[in-house]
Amino acid sequence: MSTQLGIAARPQITADDLAQRIAALGPGERLVVLGAGRTTIGTLVAEGTDRSALLVAGADRSSTALIDRLLDDLADLARARWPHWYGRDASVTPLSSDPWLKAAAKRARLGLTPRFRRMARDLELLRLAQAIEPAGLVLIWAIDPASPDRARPAIEALEWCARHGAAVVAALAAEPPETPPYDRILYGALGLAEEVRPAAERFIPPPGGIPASAIERRVAAALGQDPDLAGLFVCNAPVPVGAWGARPRVDLLCPTLRVVVELDGPEHRAEPKFGADRHRDFELLTAGYLVLRLTNDQVAADLPLAIEKIRAVVRLRRAGGGLADA
Repeated sequence: MSTQLGIAARPQITADDLAQRIAALGPGERLVVLGAGRTTIGTLVAEGTDRSALLVAGADRSSTALIDRLLDDLADLARARWPHWYGRDASVTPLSSDPWLKAAAKRARLGLTPRFRRMARDLELLRLAQAIEPAGLVLIWAIDPASPDRARPAIEALEWCARHGAAVVAALAAEPPETPPYDRILYGALGLAEEVRPAAERFIPPPGGIPASAIERRVAAALGQDPDLAGLFVCNAPVPVGAWGARPRVDLLCPTLRVVVELDGPEHRAEPKFGADRHRDFELLTAGYLVLRLTNDQVAADLPLAIEKIRAVVRLRRAGGGLADA
């Protein structure tokens, strides 16, 4: 197949179907997706399946370094999940007397990572992954489509993981050439079909523009009718944060008091959005903003209570509470 034809010439798959394909991956199976980055694939897994997955981090010059970093990450995850290993609570139901398990459990109980560098790496991969997720952990790798030198160690590492029983997904944001090392993974690759979203979802409003969702419209309307809060908040406003000039948009902003209100739908409960929200809150906090997060369900169930929570934060700011040096 000629690479000149691009991703569109590859077999296409929708986001929903791709999530199900990933959920059905068995031990040692591999899936290659073109037209989507690692984070996009992670979002599909989080929102469309109940499968556990790990976004593999890092870009090293050797596959050995990548594998070692992956094993370190798995050991960190296993330590954090202790005593919930192998799908049960080891503090209630004792695990087997297997030597590795006994040694790993002892380290985890002490708050240490269950990593044994003299152990064969393939066995360590298997044992750690099973402790974290007995149903099978999916490893999602980002492959650089423009740099063969950067792509080669990642491809070698994911192939090693697949050979030793891990389900792997290779995510390439663009179609690479069918030359080494990409020729090793392009056979059977799928192109992610672009979903045509409604115009309302593709519209980016200016600062203070029309609220983007029905919940935001309800809250904005209620704030506008409140004599104490009317005129304080603007919708979809960019906020300058950090040293790099980033300007994330927030749902509701009170610029005079530096109060941010975020209204979160169900997609914000899982990674990667959950972690991204926490990082944004950190950036806003260190930039001097006080963040109030409300879920859409909370607003729908009791709008007056949501407004009272916003009022309480505004009063706190007016009284000088929670203010940081700008």
